[in-house]
Parts: sequence; structure tokens; C-alpha cells
Amino acid sequence: MYDNVSLALLAGGQSTRMGEDKAFAPFDGGTLLEWMRDRFAALFSNVFVVAREPSRFHGLGLPVVIDAFAEGGSAVGVYTAVLAAPTERVICLACDMPFVTPRFLRTLAERSKGFDVFVPRHGDYLQPLCAVYGKGTLDAYGEFIRSGRRRIFDIYPDLDTGYLEMDDGSHGDPEGLFMNVNTPAELEAARQRVAAEEGGWRAALQPRIQVFMDTCPYPIVSFIGKKKSGKTTVVIGVIKELRSRGYRVAALKHDTHGFEVDVPGTDSYRFREVGAEVVGISSPDKYVWLATTQEERSLADLVRQIREPVDVVITEGFKKQDAPKIEVSRRARSSELVSDADELMGIASDQP
Repeated sequence: MYDNVSLALLAGGQSTRMGEDKAFAPFDGGTLLEWMRDRFAALFSNVFVVAREPSRFHGLGLPVVIDAFAEGGSAVGVYTAVLAAPTERVICLACDMPFVTPRFLRTLAERSKGFDVFVPRHGDYLQPLCAVYGKGTLDAYGEFIRSGRRRIFDIYPDLDTGYLEMDDGSHGDPEGLFMNVNTPAELEAARQRVAAEEGGWRAALQPRIQVFMDTCPYPIVSFIGKKKSGKTTVVIGVIKELRSRGYRVAALKHDTHGFEVDVPGTDSYRFREVGAEVVGISSPDKYVWLATTQEERSLADLVRQIREPVDVVITEGFKKQDAPKIEVSRRARSSELVSDADELMGIASDQP
């Protein structure tokens, strides 16, 4: 979770082409704005909505900030977000861009340090409503709005602006990622896209696993299987492959028998011996917290405690938890699986 970057969901547009306020357009069992909230709220400590009429948003469960100016287009939303954000930087994201991914926002958060503005660019196109703005833009945008100017990116040359280049495809397909929902036809296309993406293997999973996937702050998969089935070998191979593709990986191992990571006789071990419930060890290149608990923590709780920026979580074990699973099966051990088919997104095996 990011504490040093906020997220502002911009919902103050006129929705002229939609014919209704698109923030409240029905979308995947809720509204478009609720979809955006649920997609990103777990990533940032500070998430809020910028809108013209805050009274309409009271049931959303997020703080709502009213536009600082009555007129001025999208620049008003950006200015208001920067003014209201409790952090030095804020990601301004239009509420009508439902296919921007959590991974992409993490990239923006991490690459934007040191810039007044950090904006995706593909070809001649910029995405100013999926961009990062710093407190250093306040005066410039205040004058910009008062002067009656509207094109939000016209001021970029006057600021310290960085660009996230999208043309090589390493950050995703720009057309799919930045799909806008401005008209009823585009809204229907977005609904159909969600339905298609949620079909296939995901639709075959138990509802409780789908809920876990929707609420987990990171993409996650658990590799499970019988003892000596080769789980660790597979997990190591998967981590190596993901790292070779540039992904940042968190790996988590479940131990049913208990474990010790400290050594008797060390200072930190002695701290625990005399009753410290939480002990930390830190060095220049790594740190660890060791906590004593009365009951085992859930996988969801453990994942929420990850503080370093990662793209995906890989676990070994946790077969009783609700994460999507890949079962590792080896002929020499058994041909029988330990999981039901509707818990699995795949099987890794040396047999058909």
C-alpha cells in the first residue's frame, strides 16, 4: 500500500455524450465509480473523489472533495485533487477509464518521483487524466484555469514533466488500457469486455475464490500439492521466469509445523525470550519483523502487510485458503489431486 502517493478519482465531468452521470452508470453489478473504487482502494492509503456535487457520493465510503472552481474543465479536477491531497504527489484518474490496471498505477507511483507531472505517452497521444501531479503544479494550474485555458496538457512544457513511454508495449496495450467510457455504446462495449474477461477459467472458480481475487491488493496464485510433489521446484521456476520478464515478485511459504528464523543466543532471540511480542532485525540490505500470534493469520491478512512494491504474489501451500490455485502433481507421488476442480486455475504435471 502506498502512503506517499494519493489517488484521486475524478468524477466531475458533464457526461454530455452519455446522457446521464457516467459515474453512476450500472457496471458489473455496481456502478462505474464503485468498480474503480474496488479496483484500486487497497493500493493507496489515501483515496478520494473529486466531484461537482459531493452530496451524490455519500454512500461510496470515500472522502469527496468539491471542485475548487465552477468552470474550467478537467484542469479543475486536477487542481482540486492536488490541492486536497495529503501527499506531495497524487494520481489523477478519470472515473471513466475502467481498464487501467493496479499494476499500471503502481508503475506511475514509482516512476513519478522528482517530477511535477508524470504522464503516459503513446505516439502523439498523452493521457493527462491517468497521470501523476505534484504540489509544484498548484500555482501554474491556478493561473491556467483563471486565464480560461482548457487543454490540460498545454502547460506541460512549463513544468518539470516526465513521460512514461508506452509504444513498446511493456506497460500494456494503450488502446485497451485507456479505453474511455463516454457514450452508451462505449459503456456497453466495456460491459461486454468485462463479461468476456471474467469468463473462462475465472468463471469456473468457486465464488469465494473470485471474491478473494477481487479484494486482494495484488494478483496472487498459490501453488499447492502433495508433499514431495515438486511444488518448490515449480515455484522457483515461475519466480525466475517472472523476474526475467521484469515483474517484481513476493513469495510466501506456508509451514504447518512451525518454524524459527532466529538463532538462539542472538540479541533478537533474547528479546523474544523475555517477552517481546514483535521483534525486528534490520541491516543495510534487508529487514524482517517477527511477530508472535495467538492464531494463524489468514493469507489475505499476510498479503495486505506487504509494504514493498511488487507486481504479483506467489505462494507455496495455503491450500485451505481462498486464493486461486495451481496444483503440482507428479506421477511418482500420485495421480489424485488434493483440490476440487473449481478451486484450480491450472495443473502443473508430468502426466496428461
